Amino acid sequence: MIIVERHEKILALLEKRQQASVSELSALLLVSPATIRRDLADLENLGQVTRVHGGAVLSEQYASQMHEQTINEKQSLHQEEKRVIAQQAALQVRGGETIYLDAGTTTACLIPLLAQVVPKVTVVTNSVNHAAKLADLSVAVMVIGGSVKLATNAVIGSNAVQQIQQLQFDRSFLGINGVTAEAGLTTPDMEEAAMKRAVMAQSRKNYVLADASKIGAVNFVKVNDVNEAVLVTNQTDQSELEAIRKQTQVIISEA
Repeated sequence: MIIVERHEKILALLEKRQQASVSELSALLLVSPATIRRDLADLENLGQVTRVHGGAVLSEQYASQMHEQTINEKQSLHQEEKRVIAQQAALQVRGGETIYLDAGTTTACLIPLLAQVVPKVTVVTNSVNHAAKLADLSVAVMVIGGSVKLATNAVIGSNAVQQIQQLQFDRSFLGINGVTAEAGLTTPDMEEAAMKRAVMAQSRKNYVLADASKIGAVNFVKVNDVNEAVLVTNQTDQSELEAIRKQTQVIISEA
């Protein structure tokens, strides 16, 4: 197991259990206590954990940044903005393509529009909810397998990333939590970031769907630089957007 993957597993475990001992982490990750102590020292230097006697807890700063709204909380936010962004994104699709559709409430607005594309598209998704809706509309769909993050219904984890790495997409449509020219594309969750990063590497063209509230926001984990995707947004009047335009294509959706 590589160091980065070990660090991700340690953070995920601490998020669930609040605190873990060196001996517990050593047994779960099948490495020596000395290796775990080095990992915890590295994570403490990054400000992600605080070491306590015999183990570690998440740092207060990291714990607060890890908080992400649930899919139910997000569902009612910026509904009209998400709808028009999805409409503009759907115009980029060509019949017969293989599309990756990320989990999320903005990407969900694409589902009925993808069902109208002729010839029919094939959709790969890491959302069990998206998959069910696509199947109901008779769209060919493949669901990535792995662990389901209950807050967002997104499939995540190393197995899911490995599956993505075996596939190729014509276009990907990704949700994101923050977009700035300097920090790039960011999200609160390390495992979701790893999924998005893997998808972008396997896609011929990437689109990030982000309503105006996401422009200028910075979250804990960087997914990629902004120039790795086309930005589709409803934002029109922010200086941050002009800085982003210097690095990548921006498609503006207006209601």
